Amino acid sequence: MPMTTHSARFMAGMSADRIVCRGAMFLVFVCVLLVAGKSARANVEELLAQGHGLSMTREPEGYLLNALDKVQRERLDQAQTLLESLIQVNPDFRLAQLVYADVLAARAGALHGLGAGFVPDDELVGLEDEARRRWRSFQQRPNGVLLPRNLIALGEAEPYALVVDLELSRMYVLANAGSGLRVVEDYYVSGGKGGPEKHREGDRRTPLGVYFIQEYIPGQRLPSLYGWGAFTLDYPNPLDRRMGKTGHGIWLHGNPTGIFSRPPQDSDGCVTMHNKDLEALAPLLKSGNVPVVISRQVAWADPDDLARNRKEFLSLLDSWRSDWESLNTEAYLQHYSREFRSGTQNYANWARHKQRVNAGKQKIRLNLANINLFEYPEFPGIVVATFTQDYWSDNFQSISRKHQFWKHEADGRWRIIYEGTY
Repeated sequence: MPMTTHSARFMAGMSADRIVCRGAMFLVFVCVLLVAGKSARANVEELLAQGHGLSMTREPEGYLLNALDKVQRERLDQAQTLLESLIQVNPDFRLAQLVYADVLAARAGALHGLGAGFVPDDELVGLEDEARRRWRSFQQRPNGVLLPRNLIALGEAEPYALVVDLELSRMYVLANAGSGLRVVEDYYVSGGKGGPEKHREGDRRTPLGVYFIQEYIPGQRLPSLYGWGAFTLDYPNPLDRRMGKTGHGIWLHGNPTGIFSRPPQDSDGCVTMHNKDLEALAPLLKSGNVPVVISRQVAWADPDDLARNRKEFLSLLDSWRSDWESLNTEAYLQHYSREFRSGTQNYANWARHKQRVNAGKQKIRLNLANINLFEYPEFPGIVVATFTQDYWSDNFQSISRKHQFWKHEADGRWRIIYEGTY
């Protein structure tokens, strides 16, 4: 049986990372995995014992990775046993079915190429990519101590945050417990066909940025493509609009019924996941306003480093608050960039507005609560701050949810480039 064109190309790019088994060139996904990290010998069985009850697909994924590990070690009989158990319970797991077919063909000495020649090239590319990313994400799992660098602080009213790594096709759930942030679960997810980063309507790319869940839409109200349901995100956010980005309808949603997983880049820009996983995660998300940080690649940081960043920015916010309370408009405006924009107001309009308002005040009291701080993906010089603002003056009172973007400017100071309520 002739090798598929893609398999021929893939094999041509390999050198010593080949395994000869039963007289045949045994490809299955071993070559893919060896490219990702040929020296790794992780204890894959540990994956089955991890998790905190949210992921419904952790065990199937653990079986798949365990089987792939057995393939690497040329223990095909053990891999076959694992895969048979896996597909019996999850017959819609397309990648597992393909690996199983290749293992059977290899044991029979009849494997002549990845996918045994039965899978179309375009589908094979997606399955190969899925195998690679699942394996890489397992190899690069955070050690239980490190945290996403983008999460500088989560407010006391934000019990959870989601962080998406598009390169690894992984979404991490972080809990904001009394002892601090910690990763409590992670999932395989799919992103846009065009990859990151979204720029315009219809480009089928997934945006990179800091977003918040807006509402839940049950699957019964949506086409079958969205599976169990969807959680909408607030793309485009103020920074996206400032940068001229267009488009809408970026959601976190399920897979079509009967599909265990989609290829890593298969949506029109949304983040998609297994229906059972989304259903199990839903109680954490239905309150709305859960932050979702979407990155090209998550950078992991030591909690002590994050604590130092958090202290710096909380001090910065407190200085802004104090200068506003002081009614020293000149000091207050020093916190705003000449690039400031909010709605139709630029810096000059904002400065005139604040000078006029403060002139009519005798006293201001300001309290900030539930402060969230995020380093913006792809823009380390931008920090997003959201908080509840309780404002009182002698002639006006309000409570609002404030949204700010701070920029590290050329003179070394952080200044606000956007401010609004949401």
